[in-house]
Amino acid sequence: MVDERMDGPANIDSDDALPAGVRADPDDHTALSAAETAALAYVDGDRTPYGGPMARRDLSFEVLETQRLGADVRVRIGYRPASGFSGRSGEEWVLVGPDRDVRTRELISRPKDSQPWVLIAIATLSVIAAVILIPLVIQRSDPTGDPLYRAGRTLWMRASQPEIVDEIQYGGRTLNGDSVNFRIAGPGNEWNLAVVHVSLFNQTSQQVSVNINEEAATMVGVDGKEYSPLNVVTHSVGMSGPIDPRYRYPDFIGLWRSIVIRATESVAGMLIFEVPPDFEADRMTWKASDTIAIGFRD
Repeated sequence: MVDERMDGPANIDSDDALPAGVRADPDDHTALSAAETAALAYVDGDRTPYGGPMARRDLSFEVLETQRLGADVRVRIGYRPASGFSGRSGEEWVLVGPDRDVRTRELISRPKDSQPWVLIAIATLSVIAAVILIPLVIQRSDPTGDPLYRAGRTLWMRASQPEIVDEIQYGGRTLNGDSVNFRIAGPGNEWNLAVVHVSLFNQTSQQVSVNINEEAATMVGVDGKEYSPLNVVTHSVGMSGPIDPRYRYPDFIGLWRSIVIRATESVAGMLIFEVPPDFEADRMTWKASDTIAIGFRD
């Protein structure tokens, strides 16, 4: 069940959000509305990230927020069981291109019911969904013995060893079901891309606001030189041809935006760094809303 808009936060691109005397561009409103329709159709058509039992239920979807991001549009969608549910909706972000092609999708929270049997079901789904490399909100206990898992003041973080690649190519789908491919190319001059899988867990605070941008983290090489993450949105370029198997990254989800992580929830995705030839990582420091250092040579 798809609802164009229910009782959610105000759309920041609506006329009500504009200064007095300023009218929104009707063409842009049309584009935003088309992006919302495309995003709703996409999430309703592909419920795999929700997990088996939730994916098979009759769900209600709502547009909570729409943001213009250059030529693209970001749509925040809430989803919940259409009946017999009184808790908090799950949420996800969908990035829609100018041709209504869905570029990325980030699942940031799951529906949360106050009834014990629902909580047990969600915990079970979280264990099953943990193998899917997309941003997921899950319950997580404190780890033991993992050198790549570290705690800050309010957040826990796990970061994978950097994976050095020449290029990243990944695919999405249009509203009509056609495949759309994107690439993130290396900078050239024999430099490469370092991909780090990052998971952030909020174990203690009621909620934590995290702004993931160029200043969110720093990668340090063994030579002491520092590198900042790339903007995965602006560096993703559409491809006219098929994906080259050498560069295929089927589960690529870039971390790049402002998010709110509620208590006991998490978000996961990938950071990309441009690194020189023969790069060897020494450590990475997370700096957004907390300070967490992970040593790759510990």
